[in-house]
Amino acid sequence: MKPRSTGLLALAEELQSYILSFLPYQDILRCTSVCKALRQTYMSSSELQYITELGGQQLLPVPDTDLDNHTSISKRLQLLRDKAYAWFKFDIQSFETVSIPEQFHDAKTSLADGHLCLFNEDEQSAKIFPILPKPSQQKIERDWPSGSLCSIPNADSIEVFMDPAQNLIAIACMIADETLGMDDERLYIDLGALDGDGGVHPEAAGKTLFLSGLPRCEDGLYAIENWKLEGFGRHIAFRRSLLFHEGGYKFGEEIWFLQVWDWQRSTTSSCVLSDAIINPEVGESLDFCFLGNDRLLIVSKDLKLYSIEDLSQAPQLLACFLMPVSVTGIQCLLPMDDIAHSSQLQMQAQRTMWTSDPKNRILTLITRIRDATNSFTFVISTRIFFYPQAGAFNGIAEISWDCWGPLNARVFVHNWRCRVGVSGNRVLQAFPAADAISEDHPNNMDYKLHMMDFSPLAVERRQGLGIVVTEPSTIEITESAETLTTSLPYVEVVSDRVFGADQVIDIWVDKDRIYLPKLNSEESDSDGIDELEVIEI
Repeated sequence: MKPRSTGLLALAEELQSYILSFLPYQDILRCTSVCKALRQTYMSSSELQYITELGGQQLLPVPDTDLDNHTSISKRLQLLRDKAYAWFKFDIQSFETVSIPEQFHDAKTSLADGHLCLFNEDEQSAKIFPILPKPSQQKIERDWPSGSLCSIPNADSIEVFMDPAQNLIAIACMIADETLGMDDERLYIDLGALDGDGGVHPEAAGKTLFLSGLPRCEDGLYAIENWKLEGFGRHIAFRRSLLFHEGGYKFGEEIWFLQVWDWQRSTTSSCVLSDAIINPEVGESLDFCFLGNDRLLIVSKDLKLYSIEDLSQAPQLLACFLMPVSVTGIQCLLPMDDIAHSSQLQMQAQRTMWTSDPKNRILTLITRIRDATNSFTFVISTRIFFYPQAGAFNGIAEISWDCWGPLNARVFVHNWRCRVGVSGNRVLQAFPAADAISEDHPNNMDYKLHMMDFSPLAVERRQGLGIVVTEPSTIEITESAETLTTSLPYVEVVSDRVFGADQVIDIWVDKDRIYLPKLNSEESDSDGIDELEVIEI
């Protein structure tokens, strides 16, 4: 007589599925791999398969708050699997072209949520418009004519950040009034709605964010100034750097300042970081990026991880990840798609069903190694910043490269003039074509695009186009005779289309498309762009 089932197996299949759905996706797979009955439950449940598919692709579900546009779990599962099998197509021969208005050919250009964001600092104008929008896409299109960006007369906009996912525009402005004694009084950040009429953003605590503790240039010294304005969900950060020198280009000191606000709750903030770099080399600076809603990464000679959970105090140092070599000229790139969705999930419910997990993204650093002629791309899994070795997050820890780097990163040689595209777990980079000659100047070489997927699921399934790269790779730095060996696994697909160096100076990629800005053909010495090539992938 067959023994009677007890415990979990005695329950109805629907209840078994319900209970299993509370487990992490790895535990669901473990349970269903050791028990035939639970395996049958899993195979009969679209919900359990959806949970494990999301986890395997390192995605988070977006709550469905739009009752009139509900998508069944089985349909979501199929769409998600189709996304994973997108490697069966990597055709970049066919494309459409989007023209950029002439006044923005030399503008600062960025891509956000399928929109092109343009800011012309010289003309004090800006524009946002959707790029070949799909029927289901939210569309925002607006122009800010010259002089309309700043709310205070006699002020100039110095940096603009646009986030269509939150209908947000943030504008850093400087008042042109030398009688104001402190730079804190001259600099401010205005918040507004992209589709608004200049009023307060409906989710904002106020119209203006106020700065405090800005560095100043001492009398008799020259200063080269640069800024960065960045946002992630409910956080906005502003960095100001001053490079002081007595004349010429031999810098004596670089002082930087960074302030973070919760723009939805307060217009002031005590969350401030500042430091100095003594005798920096030309081009040396720092960058920063948000890692989810509670962590901030300062990228300079090393990677310093801070907690920003409490904005009433300065960011708290969690750990310092040491770089393997002395680097300079840092640029930090995070995925361009879904970047703000984690804190505004309900705003996205009508347009997307999942978003990339901040704990399982790819961070890309473009940097020069001191005394080396080449630039290098460091591709780093962000999981190391959330699941480090036990005891590492004690506020003073320094984690050596040998402990965190080789298994969680890949390092590639990079043409410093070219940009790298990052989307979720995918990295798009231009490498010299096979017949390129190493003695050629990088600007005279031909290039091919390499799409690399660092998702563990892509590596595990080994389906579709491309090859799986699991063996370690070693980069040799000729000038210092150092070597870097890294082994983060990935799947690689190489395009059959060849590009000139000027065609890959900018590369953008999101979950559906590749964007290749085209340089202004009428001005050979200009890096301005007049068209955007859009490739569906």
